[in-house]
Order: sequence, then structure tokens, then C-alpha cells
Amino acid sequence: FPLVCQSGKIRRLLTEAKDSSFPRISLDRFPGGPEAFDLAAKFCYGINIEITQKNVAMLRCAAYYLEMTEEFAEKNLEDQTEKYLKEVVFPSIPNSIDVLQQCENLLPTAEDIKLTNRIINGIAANLCKEQLTTSLSRLEQNFHPKATSSETDTSADRWGSSLTKLNINLFQRVISTLKFKGQNQDIIGKILVSYSKFSLQGGCLETELQKKQKLVVETIVGSLPTPSRKCSMPVAFLFGLLKAAITSSVSSTCRSDLERRVGLQLDQAVLEDILIPLNPSDSNSTLFDMETVQRIVSNFLNLDDGQGDDDLVQAQTDAYYELDSPRSPNQRSIFKVSKLMDSYLAEIATDANVTPTKFIAMAELLPDHARVQSDGLYKAIDLFLK
Repeated sequence: FPLVCQSGKIRRLLTEAKDSSFPRISLDRFPGGPEAFDLAAKFCYGINIEITQKNVAMLRCAAYYLEMTEEFAEKNLEDQTEKYLKEVVFPSIPNSIDVLQQCENLLPTAEDIKLTNRIINGIAANLCKEQLTTSLSRLEQNFHPKATSSETDTSADRWGSSLTKLNINLFQRVISTLKFKGQNQDIIGKILVSYSKFSLQGGCLETELQKKQKLVVETIVGSLPTPSRKCSMPVAFLFGLLKAAITSSVSSTCRSDLERRVGLQLDQAVLEDILIPLNPSDSNSTLFDMETVQRIVSNFLNLDDGQGDDDLVQAQTDAYYELDSPRSPNQRSIFKVSKLMDSYLAEIATDANVTPTKFIAMAELLPDHARVQSDGLYKAIDLFLK
């Protein structure tokens, strides 16, 4: 029987069961199920099967399970699937992503044969190689100003959206491997933005979807590059992530990290960013989450309070304002935040559930020297009194 000749596992199981009157073997937890076994059996009987991106992971796992190695037959299934992986899958980022997605349903076998690790390492290596090519192209453009911009500038966005095919656990492993291989932090940030855009949903969520989104948010926040002037994330993205974090009830550590990050870049925010809806617990609740905004502003005003990470401390200190230099970027930063907060005060002033105490506390968050003029503040107060 060809199946017995080419499969070490079936040969062994039949040998063990030969003393039985009715020999029967059981292939428990067969990776890929009946479809994979059917293809493996056809391969053994010489029926031509096409190895593709959709089935190569399944067939590779089946070959491992059935022990279809060169020890039992030349050009056996293990050899043929390995050849396809090396020639078609590993050299290509999109092909690798497609096959890695197939591995999600082939655990733990795909892990046992280190197929997932090999694919993840291949994706990371190819992304780093592509980034190096992009950097060299940009260097060449510096010497030849008329040269056209490389289309690989959008590669991070492209691969970020492609990686949305993966579940959050595999995606996180790809990001961790990219970091280990020294990939540019800015590129990693862009990939995270693209993945988040396709993976996160706003509004109220059902319990199961909320649990899934919580895991996604916490994983993405944990993967964010260390904030610095050289590598800052889009502030609109960070606020969107914060709103998703609040909706999905992430851990306090995760939420505090996000509030600190948006505080670092608060001078880049617009009114829509800081209008964080509040899920009403009773009829006296305000429309917007004022407490979160208060913490964010406090983070902005206390950016030099001494953090553990040297790079973060430097970045935060750079964003702090200087009274002695009215034209410095730091002074301009606090002026921008003062205008932003005046607009915010005007927005919440019409909310009947905002008490005078809450309004005054929000208005007094910024020091007197933060405002060049107080027209915006007076306008907000006027709206509140009306």
C-alpha cells in the first residue's frame, strides 16, 4: 500500500495493531482534518495534487504528523512542501502573510515544527530588507533631486493593512521580531496605525467583541515605540486608541500609558480629539469625559516630573514650556494648548450637567501665563452663564 510505504506513522501503527483480529488505527487531532488527509493520501497514490499558498501549511503539518520523510520515500511530501516554502513563500511578504494566516488553524503542529517562527522571521527579514532599499533610494535622491519619489514610501501602510489578516497574537509576534531585528521605529509605528485602523471598532460593543478589542488595544499599546521627538505617533491615532481603550475597559496601566502619550503631544491635538464621549451612568452624567481630559492636561503641564526612561524624559522635557523664551517651540506649545482648552470649555459650557465647580476646575487647569489673551476663555464663561 503506497500510504503505508510513504508514511512512517501509519507503518508503525499498523505494525503495533497486527495482532488484532480487526486492526484499526486512529489518527487523532490530524492537522488540517479530513481535507489534509485526503490530499496526503492522493499524493501517496501518485495522484497529482497542486501545492498552493492555501494548502502548503496544512500539507507540511500533515507530512510531519504522518512522518512522510525522505527516510521512507524519495521526494516525499515533507520534501515537496519544504521546496515550495523556500521557493515561493519565504521570499515573498504577501505569500508569507497568507501562509502564516493558515497556521492559525494548525496549532500546535505548526508550532511544533517551527513553521510559524520561520514564516515570522522571514516576514521581518524581508520588511527590514525593503526598508534598507527604501533608505538607499532616498539617499540617492539626495544626490539627484530630480529623481522621482520611491513608491516604497507607502510600504509600511501597505504591509500594515496586509497584516490585518493575522490574529493579534501572531501580529504581535511579527512586531516583536521586527523590533528585535532593529527595524525603524517609525515604520513599526505606521504598521501599528494601519493594523489598528482595520482591527478596531468604535461605539458600544457586545461582550465577546469587547474582550477581543481589549486584547487588541492592550497589545498595540504595549507594542508602541518609545515616545520621542524623533518618533512620535499621530496624535489623532493615539486619541482614537484611547477612546477604544475606554470603550473596551482596558487595564488602568494601559489607559495611563495612553493618557501620558497624548499628554506629550497635546499641542498637536484638535478639538475633536479631546471630545471623549462619556458612557452615561445616570441622568446627571456629562456628555464628555472631563476627568480624562483633566488628567491629560495635567500630564502635559508636568512633563518633567521624572520618568524612568531616559528617552521619554528627554522628549517630555523638550515639550515643556519656557517662560524666558516667548518665541521658543515650547512656549508656542502651551499657547496652542490654551486655545484648544478654550475651545473645549466653550463646547462643554452648553452641557446642563456640567456644574460650576467642574467648569471652574477645568478653566483653572492652565496657569495664567498660558494665555496670550483671554477672549476665548471669556467667551466660554459667557456661554456657560447663559
